[in-house]
Amino acid sequence: MRTLGRYLGYGAVLLAFPLVQVLAPLVAGRDLPELAYYLMLTASGLACLAAVAALRWPSYDRRTMACLALGLACWVAGMGYAIARSGTEQNLISTYVLFVSFGLPLLYAAVATRDEPTTPARRVVDGALLILLVILCYLGVRDLSDGNGFLKNEDMVWVVVAFDVENVFLFLTFLIRTFAAQDEKEYRFFRLTTIFLGLYALSAGIHNHDELYPDLPVLRQLADVLPTLPFAALLCLLHHGRTPRAFDPAGRLWARQLAAGFAPGLLLAAIFALSLGIRDSQGMFGRIVMALAMLCYVVRVVQTQFWFAATRDRLSDALTAVERVSLLDELTGIPNRRAFEQAFAERVREASRDGKPISALMIDVDLFKTFNDTRGHPEGDIALKAVARLLAGALRRPADFIARYGGEEFIALLPLAPAEGAQVVARRMTRAVYDALLEYDHGIDGRVTVSIGVATAVSADARDLVRHADQALYLAKSAGRNRYATSGEPEVALPLPG
Repeated sequence: MRTLGRYLGYGAVLLAFPLVQVLAPLVAGRDLPELAYYLMLTASGLACLAAVAALRWPSYDRRTMACLALGLACWVAGMGYAIARSGTEQNLISTYVLFVSFGLPLLYAAVATRDEPTTPARRVVDGALLILLVILCYLGVRDLSDGNGFLKNEDMVWVVVAFDVENVFLFLTFLIRTFAAQDEKEYRFFRLTTIFLGLYALSAGIHNHDELYPDLPVLRQLADVLPTLPFAALLCLLHHGRTPRAFDPAGRLWARQLAAGFAPGLLLAAIFALSLGIRDSQGMFGRIVMALAMLCYVVRVVQTQFWFAATRDRLSDALTAVERVSLLDELTGIPNRRAFEQAFAERVREASRDGKPISALMIDVDLFKTFNDTRGHPEGDIALKAVARLLAGALRRPADFIARYGGEEFIALLPLAPAEGAQVVARRMTRAVYDALLEYDHGIDGRVTVSIGVATAVSADARDLVRHADQALYLAKSAGRNRYATSGEPEVALPLPG
């Protein structure tokens, strides 16, 4: 019921201005030629106040909403100034400058993508650029005025066409940004502003070209009513968008790429379009303003490039850190199986190319399942971390590599190590774990021990290295554990002395 009441209220707001436009002359018993302009001023003023109020609503982005409020304020100022000078038959150039300036903050909202920085320095540059664009707009139309500052009648058609082009351009730009929206706030703002700009472009076009239907007074009266509808609709849309709603990105990649690619060019196009009005009559001042506008644009581009470069470096560092973490075992802190497989492929390729030996040690903590069952997994984790530290400490060469292979299994890779050298390392590892006296009542001699399978290969045989080391590990465990065995030999090394 509340939803129905809200939508009925929106309908009443939309119909209020047209009804006043139609009924007020009937009640007054005479024509009210200026009523349409007062209604436009009221509707636009209310929409501007709603946009200012929306700056405090969490459902809208403050930066883009501030641009909308500023643009509406320019439009309200233009209409108010036009009403104040309504006693004249001609239109002041200043009024048109304010109406054109309505689109500049909106253009900034469209080009300021979320991928760009919002530092204080950027805001200063953007503010200066907007002011310079307004000055360029004024200088561009100043030559269209007569000696009293009024618009020449012969130039009226070009000004109307310029308004039409600006309105359609803004509508299409915001339509693309709506398709390219990546979050709820962005989508909500650009959707409601696109609807507003579409209605505004249509109603302003009909209003500004009312001379095309001089014999249709009803249509001409409708042309005066229509400009209030976009502002009334915006008022309703702003209120309706106060409640956050679920947002599902449309996934239109082409629109996102188009928005990101053309956003910087839109400002440049605006500078170019406004600079076309700079003539020799403007003198040095016009050239200085145009040069400053270009300088602000260049500074803006440089700021963006610096920001993208810094972001790229941070992203690269983050990816490196993530990759490094993804190659480490979370429990023991040594490389994991994925890291071993990468290192193994590289070392085997080098050994096969150079014809050099490579050895692997497959290491298993003896009776570890029983350890976990009797003492619990937390104690088991502590034991695994201690064993990993002892095994890694037994390696002497920088090229040697050890990783957790899975569960209680570890694997070591020894490039350029012959069988005798690999056995020395295996003996050192078993002795290190044995001498550490890691207490375990059900273990050999009441302590944690390891069994190791040793395999050595050269050239093409290196691809089966892990399998041979695993077979040797089986021999070591079958012979009583706490020892190492070599691949292909039925006998095993003697156990360590107790």
